[in-house]
Amino acid sequence: MNGTNTNNNNINVWEAAASGGQTVHYVVRHPWEWVMDDLAKDAAMNPVDEASNLPSAKQASAQEVSTSSPRRTRRARNNARNKANQGRTSLRMEVVDSETGQIMLAAHGTSGCFDGLGDKDELVRTFQRCRCEQVQLSPPAILIQWDVSKEECNNIVGTKLPSLNKNADPSSTVAVLKEPMGSRGRGIYFVRTADEIHQIIDENHQRASQEPDLLENLIAAKGRIPSWVLQAEVQPALLVRDRRKFHIRSYLVVVERPDDEVLDMFIYGRHEVRIAGVSVDEGEGQYRNPVAHITNGALSDSTDRVLLSDLPELMDRGVTEKLELFIAETFGKYLLSDISRRIPPPNAHGQPIREFAVAGMDLMVTEDLRIYLLKVNVNPAAPPQTMCNASYSSHLKGFFKDLVNLVTMGVGARGDFRDVFEILERHASE
Repeated sequence: MNGTNTNNNNINVWEAAASGGQTVHYVVRHPWEWVMDDLAKDAAMNPVDEASNLPSAKQASAQEVSTSSPRRTRRARNNARNKANQGRTSLRMEVVDSETGQIMLAAHGTSGCFDGLGDKDELVRTFQRCRCEQVQLSPPAILIQWDVSKEECNNIVGTKLPSLNKNADPSSTVAVLKEPMGSRGRGIYFVRTADEIHQIIDENHQRASQEPDLLENLIAAKGRIPSWVLQAEVQPALLVRDRRKFHIRSYLVVVERPDDEVLDMFIYGRHEVRIAGVSVDEGEGQYRNPVAHITNGALSDSTDRVLLSDLPELMDRGVTEKLELFIAETFGKYLLSDISRRIPPPNAHGQPIREFAVAGMDLMVTEDLRIYLLKVNVNPAAPPQTMCNASYSSHLKGFFKDLVNLVTMGVGARGDFRDVFEILERHASE
């Protein structure tokens, strides 16, 4: 009989696919296809092109057909297809009994526990709502409306830009202005005055107003027009490899428990480091060379992607331990209640699907080893295969295989994932 099992099972999907008694279906977000397809090529797994073609979606659609009128059936089928395909997640995987068609396990990266954190302005609001400003998990920031007038901008910014140093000289302070919808280094400006800030925002406002339906689509998608973020510069930043700036990308995974309102949270233990293509000029003053200060590779072909463990200058100073404790405290302590409230009550999904979420966090480190969270990338992308050397490709495949094992086989097969709450307990006992 077709249907879905209680889904409390943990299944080794690699063995299940090879056995022939069960079939494994998966769909991944496009940037991860080359990673997952390489892992699955010898495992007899079945990739599907859209989430609507997974067994659970087909069974749900068939059930709606059998209980609905023709008009309601078409509407329900379209709604189900749209819901299944919206915002393709990093991974959805299902294990089906080959003989009965019963779904033995469904693990979907569709948890909403990180909802909103991927928007720059909402991340700032979340820190404000959770009263995290005093512990400075993220650089101090000010939100500015997309259509702000010059007078309003001067009043909001005042005479002093946000700074990590409360005693900084306003005349020499540089801050970072972030465009609401910018990504991969686009829409980042290094600014010095309120007039400069307003000029940048106003120019973008004029362009946006001329694009048909842009503002209406933003409101429809997000319920608002996102705000600009004026944020303190992480300065003085810790530098590596002949004065080159870097940021760290760390992965965090939350797995919902299907039978209660509890969550499990894990940090991936192999952290990525993205190093700027050129060195920071010792005498740069207030000038910021974007190629030296924007570290994600969008502005330079010479940006390096390595692992933190490859940099002895960071390993020798204990950055790994400080980093993982910072992430554990940020998400497992300060933001835990905000994350938990986004998890629906048991059985609210209609199907016992094991839901999880993946976030890629971008962080920076100061010379005195203070760590700051810059951005949360919900469902982060993998770089193109052509940009990865053999070592980095192996790392990405290792991460994704550990992710598959964690969400299908449980905590006993977590590989290089580290339990956030165990990190906090260990720190509390030291």
